Amino acid sequence: MINEGRLLSRHGFAKANSWITMVLATLLMVAGAVQLVFLLTLGKSAYFGQHVILMSTIFSISLGIILIILRQFIKPRQIFQLYENGVLVISKPDNKNKFIPFETIDDIYRYRTGKYTRKILNTMAFRESADRPWYKITPNIAHADRLIEVIKNAQLVICGPQALNTLAQDGSVGFSYLTESKSKIRNFLRGNFLLMNERKLRLSALSLDSDDGHHISIEEVQFISGGSNSQMIKLLDRHGRALFCVPYTSLFSADLFIALIEHMIQNRIPVRS
Repeated sequence: MINEGRLLSRHGFAKANSWITMVLATLLMVAGAVQLVFLLTLGKSAYFGQHVILMSTIFSISLGIILIILRQFIKPRQIFQLYENGVLVISKPDNKNKFIPFETIDDIYRYRTGKYTRKILNTMAFRESADRPWYKITPNIAHADRLIEVIKNAQLVICGPQALNTLAQDGSVGFSYLTESKSKIRNFLRGNFLLMNERKLRLSALSLDSDDGHHISIEEVQFISGGSNSQMIKLLDRHGRALFCVPYTSLFSADLFIALIEHMIQNRIPVRS
């Protein structure tokens, strides 16, 4: 039986997004109704004035209806409850619940959406394995930034020591990354988890290998640069030359990857047979 632990917080539809949209829609509908009443009391006089009021009434009511529809569109399909040992995912369309323990989260994908396309990372998706569905934490989730930070840190605390032990036992730790595409349509579909061209990185105590044919000796890696505030993660040699580069927003579980590389630079892992 899964031990969920104590409930820490609930993360539903952000009230700011919900109430602002509803208030604007209500005000527009009321304004349209007032104009309609005024139009009916005006009678047949001032035909030109009637025409202008009629157009304004139609515009107000139509815009109010559009905002109500938009509110339904921006409502998240999944909301979350944060527990001590994991996250409960509640699917709104079918009201199905699934508890995801922190220790089973395999991939974390952080990226930008909306007006933050070239600025802060405001969205996270996570999954238990490559053949399991993604769960998305979007900005319209209440306190999404806190939830994202907790999940990211939980992976570092729980999966980090496990990964280091695997490396010390002469094993390898796998990471997935996405290949870059210049096609805007493909990038849009990738953001919606369609046409995601995933490739693999295999990290061991001795080397880093990729599906693109890169083979990097860990002994040559002396520095690592980049992170969530930088576009590129770079592995550098003692002369500052880049041995390997990957965009932060293309690498799944990028923070775990960075943490492992930093540990391996500072404490070379002796491989035990």
